[in-house]
Amino acid sequence: MAKLPVLFQHFFEHKGLDNNITFLGYLEHHYSNIPHTDNDEERDNQLPFKTHSFCAANILSPALPPSFGLTFKKTYQLIPQQKVILNNDILVYSAYAGKIWQPPKSLILS
Repeated sequence: MAKLPVLFQHFFEHKGLDNNITFLGYLEHHYSNIPHTDNDEERDNQLPFKTHSFCAANILSPALPPSFGLTFKKTYQLIPQQKVILNNDILVYSAYAGKIWQPPKSLILS
């Protein structure tokens, strides 16, 4: 989690070099098995899940730096209320509702 800012910072470094790169393209470029040659292997190894090193310093500060400037927007759509009409013919009658909690019956064949 602490390396997450490095992931975005490195993406913006690549975005500065190639304005057409998408975030998914960037992830594919760095996390697929296809070797890439952008001559920044030292910087690539700072990305999350690129090396197997683990220490307490990696988990101390998961927050993004204040100068990072990343904003998230929630998008949602209001669904208008609708009346739900139930047909009583398809409802399970209460006489049968309790039977599902009975244990299975064994069958003895002679």
